[in-house]
Amino acid sequence: MRRVLFSPSWLFRHALALFLIGLFARLGWWQWEKGQSARGTLQNLFYGVEWPIFAAAVVFGWWQMLREELHPTPAPETEPRSAPPLGADGAARADAYRLTIDDMTESTIDDEEGEAELASYNRYLAALHERDTSSGPRTR
Repeated sequence: MRRVLFSPSWLFRHALALFLIGLFARLGWWQWEKGQSARGTLQNLFYGVEWPIFAAAVVFGWWQMLREELHPTPAPETEPRSAPPLGADGAARADAYRLTIDDMTESTIDDEEGEAELASYNRYLAALHERDTSSGPRTR
């Protein structure tokens, strides 16, 4: 935790947050005093309330960044999408191969079965490619 809090980038963030909080507090105090003077207006009083709200926003943002740095949230796992292989008539096949990266890892399939299935899938893709390239360019 100390390594994170005292890294050069975080030292800059701490200094910037402290500077902004002090600046916004000072501007709020100045506007409040001006609003209460004889030449002050209601607008000055509203600004006197608004500047501390900006300071609170800086504190909230600084706290959120610090919390995310110390306890990062894991990225959501997404399942890769692939277009289903097409049959001879151009429609999606019901018995289409649905291989994902997890299917191809050593921990989830046997090497012999995986190699045979992968070789079969590669042959299928080669046949699709051959069919698409032999029919010539397509127009829309």
